[in-house]
Amino acid sequence: MPTPDPTTLLPQLVLVLAYLPLAMRLSWWDAREHRLPNPLVGALTAVTLLGLGLSALVEPALRSPLRVALVLAAVIGTGAVLLALLTPPLLGMGDAKTLPVVVLMTSMLGGGAVVAGACGALLLAGIAGAVTLVRTGTGRARFALGPVLLSTPFLGLLSVPLLGPALGG
Repeated sequence: MPTPDPTTLLPQLVLVLAYLPLAMRLSWWDAREHRLPNPLVGALTAVTLLGLGLSALVEPALRSPLRVALVLAAVIGTGAVLLALLTPPLLGMGDAKTLPVVVLMTSMLGGGAVVAGACGALLLAGIAGAVTLVRTGTGRARFALGPVLLSTPFLGLLSVPLLGPALGG
């Protein structure tokens, strides 16, 4: 029986043990209230950073991917906050503040998970938007994007085998 690879196993453990419980709570909150409370977003970010940081301490091979993921999360998070400030109807500030931890977690699952997760999240957001449009009959109705964003790492992890051939894997 082959030994599991810690460079893939440790981020997956962080995903399930640290990220998932708070992501579920935030998703429920956003679906109900259409907002993502700062204390919960902060807790999700802190717990995920702590888990990934400890993983990188235990497994040195995770240090370089963690650095790359942190830079990617910072760059995309900054862009999201600017977008939310400049065009509030397009992206809520709660979603913009949640995006860096989503990018961080997804990036630690591998490049294929980033592409697959982004594709899955875009597809899911499009479906949610279409359902909202049909249900309300107006293009001005809003839907909670938080649950879609927060599901990105899981969509990426689950979709990599489907997109693997397209990604050259």
